[in-house]
Parts: sequence; C-alpha cells; structure tokens
Amino acid sequence: MGGAAAVGGTAALAGLAGCSPETKEEEAATTPTANAVSGDTVLTADSLDMKWSFEIPMDPVSDDEIVETYTADIVIVGSGPSGLCTAVSCQESGGDVRMLSASSHPVARGGSNTAIGSKYQKEVGIDFDKDSPLCDHLFKVEEISGAYLQNQKLWAKWRNASAESMDWMIDIMATKGLHPGLEPGYWDPDGILDAPQASHNFYAEDGSGGALEGAPMIVQAYADIFTEKGGTIDYDTRALYLIRGGQPNGQSGRVEAVVAQRQDGSYVKYVANKAIVLATGDFSLNRDMMAKYAPWTYKIYKDVITWDWAEAPNFDITLNYTGLYPGDGQKMGLWIGAAWQKNPNAPMINSAVPAVDFTQGNCWGINLDETGHRFQNETVNFGHGGVALLNLPNKFAFTVWDSDYARTREVWDMFGMTLTPDQMIASWEDAAAAEPGSGMILGAPDPNPLKTRFRGDTIDEVLAQIKEVYPNVDVEAAKESIANYTKYAKQGNDDEFHVKAEVLYPIETGPFFGACTRFSVSSSTFLTICGGLRTNDKMQVCAEDDSPIEGLYNTGIMTGDFYATTYNFVIPGQNMGGVCCTLSYLLGRDLATL
Repeated sequence: MGGAAAVGGTAALAGLAGCSPETKEEEAATTPTANAVSGDTVLTADSLDMKWSFEIPMDPVSDDEIVETYTADIVIVGSGPSGLCTAVSCQESGGDVRMLSASSHPVARGGSNTAIGSKYQKEVGIDFDKDSPLCDHLFKVEEISGAYLQNQKLWAKWRNASAESMDWMIDIMATKGLHPGLEPGYWDPDGILDAPQASHNFYAEDGSGGALEGAPMIVQAYADIFTEKGGTIDYDTRALYLIRGGQPNGQSGRVEAVVAQRQDGSYVKYVANKAIVLATGDFSLNRDMMAKYAPWTYKIYKDVITWDWAEAPNFDITLNYTGLYPGDGQKMGLWIGAAWQKNPNAPMINSAVPAVDFTQGNCWGINLDETGHRFQNETVNFGHGGVALLNLPNKFAFTVWDSDYARTREVWDMFGMTLTPDQMIASWEDAAAAEPGSGMILGAPDPNPLKTRFRGDTIDEVLAQIKEVYPNVDVEAAKESIANYTKYAKQGNDDEFHVKAEVLYPIETGPFFGACTRFSVSSSTFLTICGGLRTNDKMQVCAEDDSPIEGLYNTGIMTGDFYATTYNFVIPGQNMGGVCCTLSYLLGRDLATL
C-alpha cells in the first residue's frame, strides 16, 4: 500500500530553496565547489542534481489493489466551474463523459464572468463587442500589463467566442432558474483603465448569488444538468497519477487512464478512450511549487498561507485567502513529462487600498501610507492598487474622507444594489459603529479582527482613532497631506500625483470617515495562483519541446500562460469568463468530435 502513504507526503525541504535531498542519481553528484571570492563552499547545478518534492512521482499501486475500473471516452478530473462547463458542453455535443472529483460536491468561488457582446449586454443597451474600439483598447492594456507574456492565441479564442459561450451559459443557467446580471464597469479619468459593464454574474429568484456568491450556484446547476442527462460524477475521489503508454507515470505514448483513491482508501481506475482533462485548480498550498514557480508571491505570502493544510487539504473550500489546493493536477502532469508554463505564475491579489465603496474602482480620495504621505495617483483599479500596497511600509494604507464625498455621485452603483448619497453616508456610519470582526472581508470571515472603519466630527478625531489602533501612523504628516490634498482640489490641480481635476474633492465637511487596510486581510488578499502546465491553443498539455501530449488536456485556473505578471482585474471576471467559461466550453465541444 505504498501508494496511499505517498498521497499526502512530501520530501523535506532543504533550506529556503525548498528542494528535497534526493538525487536523480547519487553517483552523479560531485564535490561542491569553492567560491573564488570568499572561499565559502557553495552548491552549483553541476555539484548536486537535486529534485523538488513535487517532482518525485508517488509510487503506483499494484493492479490487484484497484477495486474498480471505469471507462469513458472523456474523463474529467475536477468539479469546479471549468471542469463542469467542459463536461456539460461535451455531453451536449454528444460526448461520452465521466467525472471524478476530490471534493464532496461542486465547488466554486466568486461569481464574475466577463464576456464581450453577450445577448444580455445588448438587451440592456451596452454597445460593446469583440470588434469595438473599446475592446481593442481593453485587450491592449491587458497585454501591456502582462508584458505581452500571455499566450495570445488563447486570448484571441476567448475574445472571439466569449459572446457565444456566454449566450450558451445564460441559456443553460436559465433552465435552473438563474438569471444574469452585470457588475459596474470602471471609468478611468485618464482614459487608460476604462472597462465597460462586461462582467456577468448569476442570481436566483430570491436575489441570492451575484458577484461574490454566484459561482457555487453556477456549478451546482452545471452538475445537476450533467447528471440529469445521464452523466456520472464520482465525488470524494482524489486523482493520484496518470497512466501513459500503458505505464504508471510513463514518459511516452498516449495518456490513457488516471488512478484515483476514494475517501474510504480504496483505489479505482478511469480509462479514457479519447482524452483526460485536468481541471483540479491551483497549487497555492504546495510550498515547493510556490517557491520555484511563483517566488515573488511566495516571498510576500509565505507567512500567510496555511501550509499544514496541504497534508489534509479541504477540497470543499470556498472563499479563502490562505491557500486553496495542493497542485494535484500539476504534479500528475509533470510526472508524465509535461512541461511547466513558460512564464512566472501570476497571483490573483484580490482587493486594493482603502475603499469608500466596494466596486471595481479604487477610492477616489486620498491614499496614505503609515508615514502619513500619499503614495500613488489614486485613480487606479483595485487590482493594481492592491499591488501598490505591497511596497508600502508594513503593507498598510489608510484614507480619510468627508460627508460631501457621498454627494459626488447621484447614485452609487454597488455590487447588486444602488445607494443614494444619504444611504451611502448611512452605510459609512454603520461600518464605523460595527464591532471589529463582526463583518466579512470579501465574503470570508475576518481572520484578524481589528477596527478598520472610523467616524469623527473632525479630521483630528478620526486620525486619533486610527492612531489608537495602528500606532505607527504619523498623524501630523497625515494632517498636512490632507490639507495639501484639499488645496489641490480647490485649485483644480494636483501638484503631487496629477489626479484629474474632475475627481479631486476637498476633505473639509464633517462628519469625517476613515478606513484602514491591512495586508492579506482587507487588502492585497491572496486568493489563488494562476497557471501551471504548458497549454496550447487547443488546451492540450505540452512537453518541453511544445509538442502536445496525446490524450491530455488542461483547463481552468491551471491553464498555462493565460496570465502573466499578476491577475490585475483590468478585465474584471476574466478568469471565470475566459478559462472557466469560454475556453472550457470550446474544449468540451471539441472533445466530443475527437
């Protein structure tokens, strides 16, 4: 039963490098060389040929330990939005599909799905399609944000087919009583980060669902449709390794089967006549993978992620900011010769610096670090704003605004509701009066309750309250920065960061409000890590020479090179709309005709 023990175990880390002490061939190791400058002994690539723990395949189980074997044309591993979308699309096109999932039920997070030119957008009068100048602009900004490292073929497929796939999804969801909605767009006074209303979410008759909670409803609807039409989903069944060319973890030939373990410890095999699709989620709980493939993210978040969960991961986890999955699909692919994506993996850093409202925009008011000074042009989207916070002292920021800020808009368009100026002020009052830890942070419980919202009759009173909770804040510098900001607003010219005059507002009419953001709690929260196995435009998993591995496909968040640098929310909902909807929909349809 050696295979069972290998499921959760990992080799020990060798210092910060995160390598296991095992070698490919012990006899290949040579004596470590001496540093010519200092004389210190150092390890080089030639001196020790070491492996990371995730690169060491688990021991396969013997044939007599496998209690059942199932056969289907298409086997899909994972019951999240991408796996289920692929399954329903394939089934609808006549494909023979079977699914297995380590979770006990369909699992998803959030609810935003971007599409370009859907019938619902047309229905509500939004003129935005794949050929519009705004779409050209939006995609160009995304490409530049990613330094043109993204797989442009995958992005083109998404752009060209997103309307078709969203229209299909709208029809599918309607059969289960779910209705589409659109989230607020983003207007950038500089005209760079403009984003129209393109992020779709789904809600039920009772109003539940939407941008933060719609995805669980979506996957349950997919699962019900799939099973009602004769499909089978084997839950509590964790995929362990692939069979390629007739061999467990084989290095050539077609990928033809996957071996899995049920919750009761028994082993089962799934034979795929045509293809296996990996849709197993991210690798944020795999410490070695994070250290090797996402070093920037690992360095920032290594003390936040709950690494010990990796030994007994919760595959039913929903919104969580301390790690999600252990990279099962990524490991299985690497063990049979798949290559890793070509670029560093992009983190999805959710939320931003202090926000008066929770929309795709940032707080168009003063953004201060703990030294009391402004640190950026505040008119950025909340993704880029969150990244900016990571470079601040102690990764902490705050803002102060006045009551008149509420009257800068006739209506505040929030996620799933609209507020009048008076209602907006009431919401600020309520937030300031709430007890620490009584609310939710982006749909999840606050893991470190401290007061973050403040209210006072004077600016001095608000700053004093902030100082009491966050003693590093320089109150005198903050008062000077606020006075300067008000001066810029009155003169119509921001002498520091050149915020456009139309969004410069004085801070002088009481009562006053304050908000603080704390790293990884109310700002710059780490939701997931994107990418993994190298993936071509047909969603095939590829080897190091970019040749596709026959019979193996990849979709969802683990699609290689769909993202680069960071997931920045320039196109809100691009993950669920792109890889989980459009590309998965197209993959399912293509698999049915293999």
